[in-house]
Amino acid sequence: MTNMKKIISFIYLILLFSFQVGALDSAPDLIAASAILYDFTTGRVLFEKEPDRIVPPASMTKLITLYLGWQNLENGNFRRDDKVEITSEGSTFSRPPGSSLMLLEEGQNVSYLEILKGLAISSGNDAAYALAYTISGSEKLFVEEMNQLVQSLGYDVMHFEDPDGWSADNRITAREYAAFSADYIRAFPYALDEIHSQEYFLYPKEENLPDHDARIITPRKKKNTNSLLGKVPGVDGLKTGYIDESGFNFTATAKRDTSRYIAVILGIKDVPYWEGINIRAQEAAALLEYGFSNYKTIYPVKPDFKNMKIWEGETNSLTVQMDGEPVFTLSMDEMTSFTSTVTLDEEMTAPIEKGEPVGVVRYRTSDGELEEFSIIATQSIHKANIFKVLWHKIVRQYQHLTNP
Repeated sequence: MTNMKKIISFIYLILLFSFQVGALDSAPDLIAASAILYDFTTGRVLFEKEPDRIVPPASMTKLITLYLGWQNLENGNFRRDDKVEITSEGSTFSRPPGSSLMLLEEGQNVSYLEILKGLAISSGNDAAYALAYTISGSEKLFVEEMNQLVQSLGYDVMHFEDPDGWSADNRITAREYAAFSADYIRAFPYALDEIHSQEYFLYPKEENLPDHDARIITPRKKKNTNSLLGKVPGVDGLKTGYIDESGFNFTATAKRDTSRYIAVILGIKDVPYWEGINIRAQEAAALLEYGFSNYKTIYPVKPDFKNMKIWEGETNSLTVQMDGEPVFTLSMDEMTSFTSTVTLDEEMTAPIEKGEPVGVVRYRTSDGELEEFSIIATQSIHKANIFKVLWHKIVRQYQHLTNP
């Protein structure tokens, strides 16, 4: 039972040290039909342009294929150095003309990790099919797993017809794909370093070649289709795509200091091929720079709390703590008005259960409340014996009479 005799409130103004206050840079004017800038840490949307328009993802489909690839590693079904013998289904020569390729050939022996690299760096359609058949035994079964995956993660629009993105019947939205990209990074954070941030991939090597005569024998240095790597600070992923029906697509992610953002660009059409390649990169970079120039992810220091006085309990004081870890991505204007208010009972009456809410911390800006966190008891306190309870009741009654 809570004694509401007195409430203590504190207001903290967060000081700005590394964040320059000034006019916001204007949001970029994009050619892309659909786009979004998504904050990885909080899920806040920092920019959007028709983010719910349905667009075929093209090779950005391969991120879902990669998710299943990493998931199978973590589940112990495969190891990075497991050797996979390439069958006809995963061969370069089974893919339609114009496909992006890893240069797989039937009979090659390839490590599981090499297939993931060829999928992410070279954007190999052959690698997508090699992985699909390795994991599921057929394209159909693998595609079913892809759709089960996105449904299980709560995505309503995303749907896939193949593992490589060649079909115009694959569908995503910028909003869902940005959130899925965040899911992917959270699930497999090492993937950014292991494959997505690698600028080149050399394949095939001598140990990959089949025993019989091979048509593909010369190693080729395949450049990552993510042209922002090494050019835009902090960029370490993620995936590009193009088919005629979708136009040029690009999902880029970058981390600087405490902030990571995900930019999704979809549907740049009616431009020459190489111009489209450049425009999608420029627009993804512009979105990322807009985010880093105007927003910052902060982790406010959690308030310290004094022990609470407890009446009629086996012990006379209670330690409390905030339940949760506050994190916010704020604009410069929001940072100048960011405050936290702590409302906490000064005293309580036993019994008290561990985890019981005893107060609240509210974070807000001048635009309104952002989020609130409960302050909870860190221990259970049982009712004292009858003599202590009676004594505390007498003391409290006396205090009430002398301090009405």
